[in-house]
Amino acid sequence: MIDPPTSQTESALACDCEDSMRSACVGRSSEYASGKRFCVLHLPNVNKREAFQKAFQSKIENKDFNFQGAWFPDALSFSDSEFEWFMDFSSATFESEVDFSFASFNGGADFTSAIFRTKVDFNSAAFSEMADFTSATFNGEADFSSAAFSGKADFAKVAFGAEVDFGRATFSEKAVFDKVSFGAKAKFASATFSAEADFRFSFFSAEADFDRATFSAKTDFRLATFSAEAVYRSIAFGGNANFALAAFKAEADFRFTTFTSDVDFSHVTFGDYIKFEGKEKPLLASSLVLKFAKIEKPDRVSFHTLALRPNWFVNIDARRFAFTNVHWDWRKVSKEIQSVMIKGYASPHSLLAITCRQLGVNAEENNRYEEASKFRYMAMEATRLETWKGFAPWKLSWWYWLASGYGERSFQALIVLVGMLFMFGLLYHLVGFARWEPRVSSEADAFVAKRDEAGAPLPFNRTFTYSAAVMTLQRPEPRPATTAAQAVVVLETILGPVQAALLALAIRRKFMR
Repeated sequence: MIDPPTSQTESALACDCEDSMRSACVGRSSEYASGKRFCVLHLPNVNKREAFQKAFQSKIENKDFNFQGAWFPDALSFSDSEFEWFMDFSSATFESEVDFSFASFNGGADFTSAIFRTKVDFNSAAFSEMADFTSATFNGEADFSSAAFSGKADFAKVAFGAEVDFGRATFSEKAVFDKVSFGAKAKFASATFSAEADFRFSFFSAEADFDRATFSAKTDFRLATFSAEAVYRSIAFGGNANFALAAFKAEADFRFTTFTSDVDFSHVTFGDYIKFEGKEKPLLASSLVLKFAKIEKPDRVSFHTLALRPNWFVNIDARRFAFTNVHWDWRKVSKEIQSVMIKGYASPHSLLAITCRQLGVNAEENNRYEEASKFRYMAMEATRLETWKGFAPWKLSWWYWLASGYGERSFQALIVLVGMLFMFGLLYHLVGFARWEPRVSSEADAFVAKRDEAGAPLPFNRTFTYSAAVMTLQRPEPRPATTAAQAVVVLETILGPVQAALLALAIRRKFMR
């Protein structure tokens, strides 16, 4: 049988709890396992319920809200409903400082609509089941650092009037922070969210610090508002991250953040700096959606040391973004188009073409000419693939693509040029060239002289050198004797230099405007 409460002085001398917790002790200590003794507040034993209820009621009546290190028994298993109330703090008003640091809640903890007038401390508290703080009001500082939430943590509609700290807190089940008002700095540094995290409609009026936090499942920040700096450095998002319709009115720092699944920033408003930065070129996400995001200061948006894909920037103007040490995941244009289609866009080919042109302008203005060349190619290729799956030989643009990849692919232009050399060389082996030319010394000789108009094909060992000479406008001998031979020479005289010019253009675009 546990003894009734006595003075704090007596209990503090006997309880084997941590020295820092003894100011909260109530009642004479009882013997426990391993020879240790604990007061009724700190005794980790479910059989203490009746004595704990009396001690708890005594502290409440005395406006003593020091429950540091308290061990709250499991109220949900009570057979007598008389004792269920002591776990229920709903609608309670705490006028003085509240200390639940290192406390263990072995049943559900209900703080719905509770009002905390001054500082409240839940540092390192452990919640074995659901922790419900719905609609609670925190007028003073709230410390939940290193708290462990084994059940659902519900902070929906909570108003934090002063700084709140969830640093190093662990959320094993769903964490609900929707419609929460953060009136001062909100710290979630190094917090761990193992299940879904819901921050929809939340309002961060001061700095939001998620530095080195870990989100292992779906994360939802839709329609959240960040009025001051938002820090997401070194975060690992293991599931979908949805920031749709959120508003970042000040700096948003996503440096060293890893998104291993989809991340949605559609319709988000960015008012100041936004920084995405990685360490070793990881993919920012499997899918990044920035459609219709409002960038009030586009020159303050930066992507540093990341791997990106062009389709992520559809429906957003990226011409003034800063891309530093960025690795573009160059996939086939058809795959990029397919990614745009999956997101439900009506005109995926046109939208991707516009996006690639804008990214190309960005790259060219920042002297990344080879990168700009690839973007220009993707833009024109997306347009070509929009009709007849890209097969349209009646269009000049189709021949431009075939000849040199729109003047952007030097290797393709070289292959076509060499192919033309060999093709015309083979033709010269089939058409007739003059075997001899009559020599004339007077007008009379010219009148009676007859030129060889039948001719003979060139020997195979001369065809390719002859083709190269024609292509470089050298007018080699012998001259074409037949109409067919003349037509082939004229055609190579036109096409050869044009193809060589396309090759030169493609090479030039890799290094300069």
